[in-house]
Amino acid sequence: MISRRLVRIKAMQTYYTFLQDSNSQNLDSLQRELEHSIEQSYSLFIHLHCLLINITDYAAERIEISKNKHFKSEADLNPNTKFIDNIIVNNLHTAVQIAKTLTDKTFSWSENSDFIKNLYLKITSSQYYIDYMNSNESSYKEDFEILKKIITKIILVEPLIDEIIEEHNIYWNDDLEFLSSNLIRNLKRHNAETIKSYKLPPIFKNQEDEDFAKKLIKTTALHSSNYDKLIQESLKKWELERIALIDRVLLHLALAEIMEFPNLPAKVSINEYIEISKFYSTDKSSLFINGVLDKIYLELKMSGKLNKSGLGLVE
Repeated sequence: MISRRLVRIKAMQTYYTFLQDSNSQNLDSLQRELEHSIEQSYSLFIHLHCLLINITDYAAERIEISKNKHFKSEADLNPNTKFIDNIIVNNLHTAVQIAKTLTDKTFSWSENSDFIKNLYLKITSSQYYIDYMNSNESSYKEDFEILKKIITKIILVEPLIDEIIEEHNIYWNDDLEFLSSNLIRNLKRHNAETIKSYKLPPIFKNQEDEDFAKKLIKTTALHSSNYDKLIQESLKKWELERIALIDRVLLHLALAEIMEFPNLPAKVSINEYIEISKFYSTDKSSLFINGVLDKIYLELKMSGKLNKSGLGLVE
């Protein structure tokens, strides 16, 4: 579930703090901090499931309130329950972690009643919701498509969600879009039968990804002085202090992958950190990082110091 791209981003954030005050942590605590950061991302992934449940719960409450009006309309007496009967949302509770999170006292979307109400009003005023409610079709595909639109067109662009996330958990700031995409992909894999026994995916797709996360930041911190030396030699006329700290962090992580992960193609690692720099550093950083890494990579390759085997040889 947690991709290597997100592991790299979490490693970047954790290692950045480490370089700012390297005396505050040892390698073990640095590793634990990265693991905690990844676990918190997974927690947000679970909470996004809960948000869909909270929205449909609010819709159900609105229907019950309408039924208890003194003067009832035809719509109050015979409400359209298609949305609250959504087969996907009604089966998310089967995942034990989701059911447990719904009762979590430390954080609940439903505590932000105005936020849930605002989302619901935006959903119900959208044309795709109106079309969904008026459709005679009843299928998993249709239920999935309405949730996909709610996530991408309502939740992800709602300004208040960023405030709620930032206030509750500093680890969630940059995760919302990525984890929402993961949620959509995970729901898409199911059908009307398999959703009845819905389970959350594991934190890591496989053991290799977990090992990658465990090794990356420790290896980077352990060899940081060597990476600084390589960077300094490639720059020649530049002082190391002139490099933005975030760029230095990305260079260190990339060099760790190039030099200490024999099964990872060097070009894949370089491209990954170039892409990350486009979101987390300056406009010119991607070109700078690309130039430095390409130069060091070629020098390592020509000198025979490039430790690559198997998949790592594929360029």
